[in-house]
Amino acid sequence: MSDSNRIQNRIAPLNERLRSHPLYDAMRTVEDVQVFMENHVFAVWDFMTILKSLQRALTCVDTIWVPSSNPQARRLINEIVLCEESDEDGEGGYASHFEMYLRAMERCEASTTQIEEFVAALRKGTGPLIALENARIPDCTRQFVYRTLSTATHSQSCELAASFAYGREHLLPEVFDRVIDEVGELGNQRLGYFVDYLRRHIEVDGDSHGPMAEEMISHLCGDSSLRWQLAEQAAVRAVEARIRLWDGVLAQIETRNPTHSEQLSFEKPNDRFLEAAIRLGWIDGLSTDEIGKQLQMSTEQVEAIVSGSGEIAG
Repeated sequence: MSDSNRIQNRIAPLNERLRSHPLYDAMRTVEDVQVFMENHVFAVWDFMTILKSLQRALTCVDTIWVPSSNPQARRLINEIVLCEESDEDGEGGYASHFEMYLRAMERCEASTTQIEEFVAALRKGTGPLIALENARIPDCTRQFVYRTLSTATHSQSCELAASFAYGREHLLPEVFDRVIDEVGELGNQRLGYFVDYLRRHIEVDGDSHGPMAEEMISHLCGDSSLRWQLAEQAAVRAVEARIRLWDGVLAQIETRNPTHSEQLSFEKPNDRFLEAAIRLGWIDGLSTDEIGKQLQMSTEQVEAIVSGSGEIAG
């Protein structure tokens, strides 16, 4: 059995849990779809974080250019970035898939406030974990994005590629098929652009990006059994994280009412979220300098949090 097939066999039961997840059947109204989109848009954003991390790892993005070591992987990742960051938008222009998703949200009147506030904070230079801590979102979504940021900031390229391929490109076409089945039955014109977005994603992921991502893993792992093992572990973590996100969104839909939905949408994290995030980075072997650089915090702030004596200045 090939290493790639072994990974697919390992995650097959997890993929089946996603394909048969009760979340899809729970989306019975436009309002239910809005709840889904208001959470899922953060996964659409952090998809680009994984993608750009791969691009940085596999290509030269510095002003002073030098060729990177793996031209095949370089070609594959740049082709994927071209589409994901500047695809045809179906209306005569170009847009990233994230921007297209926001457009779909606006047309079905889902709230974009939380994701726009989060992106605005990043534009102003707020560190990603601080912006995530301050975001007024359900904890299931916060934890999903945190796991992605953790992968993006301190994983080897083989782990990044596996998370991208098996947790996103290889997985999403079947997942989005289920979403289309349920959303299409609603027959609401406000959801038309959202369905078009999903179909476009299925087209590019299933026909080209999925196979390209798997080919990239093969190039990065080569004959190294350790790299294949790391890739397998990363794939499992990525799919498990998606299941937990779906569980959380389902819980919101099942308990939705005019007041409770609003409370869920503006949920704040517990006081120790950022501390736990930094401690995980510390445990994973990052130095205080590396953590501070990645989170845009001073070394003193990081050391104070790790020692349990400091507070975060937003």
